[in-house]
Amino acid sequence: MAIAASNSLAFARPTKPAVEIPPEVASYASALNDLQKSGGKQPIEPVFEAGMQAGPSIQAILPELSDSQFQQVQHQMQGFVIARYATTFVRPSVGYFKNLSRKIGTKADRAFFDIYERTEPDTNGVFPAYIHQQTDESGCTRFDGKMLTDLYRGWLTFRTTYPDDYAPEAQGEIDSIETELLSGICSCENAQKTAAGLQTFVTAFPDLPITPKIKTRITQIKAGKSSFRFNCHAG
Repeated sequence: MAIAASNSLAFARPTKPAVEIPPEVASYASALNDLQKSGGKQPIEPVFEAGMQAGPSIQAILPELSDSQFQQVQHQMQGFVIARYATTFVRPSVGYFKNLSRKIGTKADRAFFDIYERTEPDTNGVFPAYIHQQTDESGCTRFDGKMLTDLYRGWLTFRTTYPDDYAPEAQGEIDSIETELLSGICSCENAQKTAAGLQTFVTAFPDLPITPKIKTRITQIKAGKSSFRFNCHAG
């Protein structure tokens, strides 16, 4: 009898309520639908920003979504890549928005997604182009060559030409590149190539406030006193 009563109580317990899909998902889907039906040239930025704002709310509940809810979110968040298996992330599909900008976007939209695609390519997972992925969550920085310099120049040009467009993303990309230049220590290359890559940036931007600190890093590398890990394997 005790066992039967225990089982009865177990069946009587309310099941855990399903997690709710954040309202930002429906807001984004509606905004994208309106944009696609609008006809003519329209700025894409408000829709893109709505998707970016929905991202953190989605990522926070991704593991708790049922399969049907997950499929619903994927359907409503067209233009975003959503994953919850080996890694959990929500990120824009740059190719999707670049194509959309060519069809109905403004000059600012097209310029933004051109430099955004170079910096955050769909082919590099959640990592920017200057990070070589080595594990699901980490990678080494490509200091060699002109990549960091060219991407930085591209974002400065965009911010100068379109100061009021995509400001959070553009400034965020500039800040991220500066962070790697000033404090990144896991270099994909050897000491000589790392120093050469940093020197390329210094030569291109001699008057920036961050340049003296980068010069100091170059000096430390050449003196064998830097904190860099060369030919680095992250993780």
